[in-house]
Amino acid sequence: KYKVKGKALDIGCGAGHYLVSLDKRIKCHFSYYGYDATSYYIELARKAFFKETQANPLRLKTVFEIGDIFNLPLNDEFADVVMCSNLLHHLPSITKPIQELLRITKKYVTIRMLIGKVSFRIKQINPPEEYTKDGEPLNFNYFNIYSEKYIESLVHALKGVKEYNLFPDTKFDSNNIGNSNYKGKAVPHDLTTIINGMQVNNYIILPWHFLIIRK
Repeated sequence: KYKVKGKALDIGCGAGHYLVSLDKRIKCHFSYYGYDATSYYIELARKAFFKETQANPLRLKTVFEIGDIFNLPLNDEFADVVMCSNLLHHLPSITKPIQELLRITKKYVTIRMLIGKVSFRIKQINPPEEYTKDGEPLNFNYFNIYSEKYIESLVHALKGVKEYNLFPDTKFDSNNIGNSNYKGKAVPHDLTTIINGMQVNNYIILPWHFLIIRK
């Protein structure tokens, strides 16, 4: 009945919440593929979205699979558009992941990540707080911020890039960020809040930027 017009690929899809936004904005027939390294999130996404695919007749196919951004099980130029939001700052390195994102897209890669004037290598310690004899944390996740200069040099070194754009994410609704949605509930310790118009997580200012790459 419908002809597939394109494939949207969401790497680091989590529980699939960005699919709700795509359904509102994409006005042509498309198929959605979400990949995440955490099986728990993939199971949540499958439960939430598989039964309601027909709620948007423009979305022809919905797929959620486990996948590692360092080695994605996808063919070259698999999707028309590849997106990756809020993931790269949690990784130990980003060169190979960005190469993978570029490999699997036909045209565009959209990345949302932390980019500022200076690079920071940050480890957020998770409970139980334990360390090696050398003082290295055993339980942590990265919370890295990369400089604009480093990102530009990295993209320039990639093969097949025709152009790219880097710009700050300023189009967020500050009223939806913070503890307003947690009235009567326990507030998460890592809840993002707004201070002087900027997003802050605990003690870290979050310089969110979009990196758009075109092949």
